[in-house]
Amino acid sequence: MQDKPKVLIIDDDQVFSQHVAALLRAAGYASISVLDAVQGFMTAQRERPGLILLDVNLPAGGGLLLLERLTKTTQTQLIPIIVITARTDQETESLAWAKGAAGFVRKPIDHNTLLTAIDQALRPA
Repeated sequence: MQDKPKVLIIDDDQVFSQHVAALLRAAGYASISVLDAVQGFMTAQRERPGLILLDVNLPAGGGLLLLERLTKTTQTQLIPIIVITARTDQETESLAWAKGAAGFVRKPIDHNTLLTAIDQALRPA
């Protein structure tokens, strides 16, 4: 049985990140959490996680800008990224898909929806 990949959680809400980390742990995933776009970019390059969960509203750059940067950087371009946001507008979702998101989940998250999005994002093409 193959080990599940490490997940990088990039979200400025520590309570939310802890909640998601506990959910991931229960599902067999290890995780790392960071609080802003700059830390997220540096951690993604250093740790090379198997998946990134990315909030849209982030200090130090914003999530959609970080999404674009990660998908265009050689070391991180193949890491699937699921955007997680409380925004309800269709434009945010459309931008996320256009910038290379592998999934899109709205807050408040439903555990099954998030785990399904993770499974789909990690499934080989």
